Order: sequence, then C-alpha cells, then structure tokens
Amino acid sequence: MCNEKENNTQMDSTGLILNTLPDDVIARKLQSKLAGENVSAEIIDTYGMKISHCMGCNHCFLKTPGVCAIKDDYVQILRRLAHCDRLWLVSDTRFGFLNSNGKKVMDRILPLLNMGLEFRDGQMRHTLRYGKLSVGLIYKGDGNQSLLNFWCERASMNLGGSSLGAYSSEKIGEVKVCM
Repeated sequence: MCNEKENNTQMDSTGLILNTLPDDVIARKLQSKLAGENVSAEIIDTYGMKISHCMGCNHCFLKTPGVCAIKDDYVQILRRLAHCDRLWLVSDTRFGFLNSNGKKVMDRILPLLNMGLEFRDGQMRHTLRYGKLSVGLIYKGDGNQSLLNFWCERASMNLGGSSLGAYSSEKIGEVKVCM
C-alpha cells in the first residue's frame, strides 16, 4: 500500500476513477472522499461503453507502439490514463475476483507499457511508456480481500506505481488518500 512519502505529494497527482458498475453511486462516493482530502479525480463510466476484450495480438508493442489495434471506446480511456498517476477501479466481483467488466478494462491497459524489459524490485517488468501508475480498487460483492489486495500490488508494480489498496464498497471511508 501507499507510504508516507506519497501522502506528501497529494496536490501534484492526477486521478482517474474507472466505474464499471451500471450506476455511479459508489464512484461518486469515492470521488467525494478524495475531494475531502483535496484530491481531484475524474470519473469515467465504462458500463455502457463498447470495450472489447484484449486479443493479445501485441500490436500495441510491435506494429503501433502505444496504440491498441482494437478501435472501440477504450481509446479515450487510454488517453486519460497516459496523463494520470493514480487509477481507482470500481468493479463488481465474481468468484472472489473482479467480474468480467473490471477484468476487461484492466486487461486493455497494456499499451501503457513498452515491449522492452527491465529489472524492477528484483523482478522482470516491461519498461514504462508513460509515468508510473498506482492502482486501487473499490469492489462490490463478495470479494476475496487478500486476493484483491495482492492483485492491486501486482498491477501497481507492473505499472511502476504503489498499491492504493482494495476496499469493499461498504468501507469507502477507510480509503487512504495516497494520491
């Protein structure tokens, strides 16, 4: 999760909330919580958007670096992700993990990385195409808390950032502002 050094840089951060739920009630609560800590974050409601699954074609690495070969509504999300350093995903859960909408939105994040590899924190990782991106999750339903926290840590590590943590939608008040 976040460390104290990151808490001191709140005003310099830009946040994005990707809401994959049919309504924006939880995303608005998160946005309000962040605003109370002097952090602004834009909400993008992805539920009604046309977003395809990642095909694993690697065009975003090889043929069109940084540009996904799939032309759908995700293009506008990638543009915003390239300019933020904190991402909050609001998602329902299935079988203790992200549901298909949440998973689909995160799987398409690959164009933010380069094909080149480097050792980071003792592990081989893709180099970053843009800046570091820290990931947090607000989940609805019966999520496996330890699995979702682990996922946030791994996703953040892959994107060069720090985990913002995974929180049940019932515990938004516990969100630590590490932005």
